[in-house]
Amino acid sequence: MIVSFIFRNLIYEKAYHKGKPMPEVKKPEIGAEIEALCPKCKGATVHVIEVIKTPELMKVMCKTCLNSHRFRPPKGGATKSLKAPKVKKPKLDPQTREERKWNRLLEHADREKAVSYSMNSSFTENDVIAHTKFGVGVVVKILDHGKITVIFQDGLRNMVQNFKTR
Repeated sequence: MIVSFIFRNLIYEKAYHKGKPMPEVKKPEIGAEIEALCPKCKGATVHVIEVIKTPELMKVMCKTCLNSHRFRPPKGGATKSLKAPKVKKPKLDPQTREERKWNRLLEHADREKAVSYSMNSSFTENDVIAHTKFGVGVVVKILDHGKITVIFQDGLRNMVQNFKTR
């Protein structure tokens, strides 16, 4: 049998087994005071609970320095269970992805038909462009009547098209 009662904004549950009381279990509640390690104060201070996702995953605010951070139990208190460190997958460099995409598009495109880039020219998707500074590129997307996105070996670039001088 479990009997619950509230004392100083904390819910206490008292469990009874065969008529004998079992140890109390505290459930944290928003607004309750709790002792935790403050990274800014560098010590165990009194905190106020702001957010509770799970009993182990709480956001607290230090009453001394008003710093908000995740709950860290004070030293000598409950310690986290040791877990194996997560193995991070090495992320591919974004430039490598763009280079692969550029290579893939140029395999299907005909480099011999590359048109030299001019702001006055009009382009369609998959047109091959020869730029004086950026090299050979492929039109990936038409943004609007006056803008296109071109992929070059060093990355994506937004370029102007159909530019009319007055």
